[in-house]
Amino acid sequence: MARRRPPARPDESLTAPIPARPALPRIEPIVRVRVLTSRDAATPMRIGTEARWIEMRRLGEGDAADTGAVTPTVVVLRSPVQIRMTARGWSVLDANRFRPSVAALETLEFSSIGKPIGAAITIQDQPYPGFARLVARSDAAPGAYDVINHVSMEHYLPGVLAKELYAHWHLQTHAAQAIAARSFACSELTYFADRRHFDVTNTALSQAYIGLNSHPRAVDAVDMTRGVVLAYDGYLVPGYYSSCCGGTAAVARDAIGEHPYNDVPPLRGRDGADVCTEAPLYSWSIQRSRRDLARRVAAYGKARNIKTLARCRTVEAIEVAEINPHGRPRRYAVTTNRNKAVELDAEDLRRAIDCNDGPMPAPEQPLWSAHLAASFSRRSVRFDGRGHGHGVGLCQYGTETLAQRGETCSAILRWYYPDVEITSAYG
Repeated sequence: MARRRPPARPDESLTAPIPARPALPRIEPIVRVRVLTSRDAATPMRIGTEARWIEMRRLGEGDAADTGAVTPTVVVLRSPVQIRMTARGWSVLDANRFRPSVAALETLEFSSIGKPIGAAITIQDQPYPGFARLVARSDAAPGAYDVINHVSMEHYLPGVLAKELYAHWHLQTHAAQAIAARSFACSELTYFADRRHFDVTNTALSQAYIGLNSHPRAVDAVDMTRGVVLAYDGYLVPGYYSSCCGGTAAVARDAIGEHPYNDVPPLRGRDGADVCTEAPLYSWSIQRSRRDLARRVAAYGKARNIKTLARCRTVEAIEVAEINPHGRPRRYAVTTNRNKAVELDAEDLRRAIDCNDGPMPAPEQPLWSAHLAASFSRRSVRFDGRGHGHGVGLCQYGTETLAQRGETCSAILRWYYPDVEITSAYG
């Protein structure tokens, strides 16, 4: 599920310029996918498979390799290689007990040599196309580092489709998802270029990604749509999508963010009810204690310096304050024990209800979406909701229904992204 970007990290270069609109890619891009983050110095990271040879390149500290400023030093190692980040920096040990010399915080790159693995690199026993970089984290406790899979776009996408969709779903569903996912990833590449050392994660914070896979329908869908993206007025449109919209479209500026990337007609939502009624989470109900709700809302208010919410002892009402042009809630009014109503954007309300800042554990059942109504009793509150995810752009369950009815991927995309141009950016 392509979701809104997480908050900026301290090691992002927030002064790096961002284009007002993302340009269409002219050649197949490389995607930097953060697949793992390690904070455990005691447990080694395992790179490579038994009895194979891999290359390790030393690229200097930080992301210097991306600038071309550092000449890499190459070492051939017997895999699997065990890697730790200690108090003194990297510790690298290959299967022959050889320890190469490595500087404390330099970036390390690992790639496979020879067949049958070919271009894939195995990380913690999971194969990934392309190669891996290990980058020390400057914004976390000592010993933390990220594992980044560098992979060409068309080798990346099958691993997205295999994770995002059911294998038996229609080929046209997979093709529509491939175009949306390609457009989303290309937009993230533009947004995060020179700002951080990865473009996307392998989780629903960006879009799910399983790595190397042989799911034939996913591979076929990517091949048949190679280089095809969503565009408007000659620029790229981020291909946001969610599992189920609950029948009513969200607007990207409301649910994703107010960046100019999102302020284009294809991301303002389609009119009319969607066809996702067969989705398991088309409608749902979740019950919470009022005490739990008040604690989470107060924690959210403290973390974001919203004084009325921070002082909350009880929540008396949650009501829709504003709807979008399609009838989906855009803002809610939260009334506390102080009889003051605080308005929150729909997605911010969901974050407040599910807040687990500090020592508070995550709720046993998080809200499936921010499209909801709340009804209060003496000790509990029931949330009756619709859909799963933010509801912007493509609805995966709706797409499958349309594909089963005989719609092509192009027709499906034009339904979910009104006025969109479906363009071949590279061949």
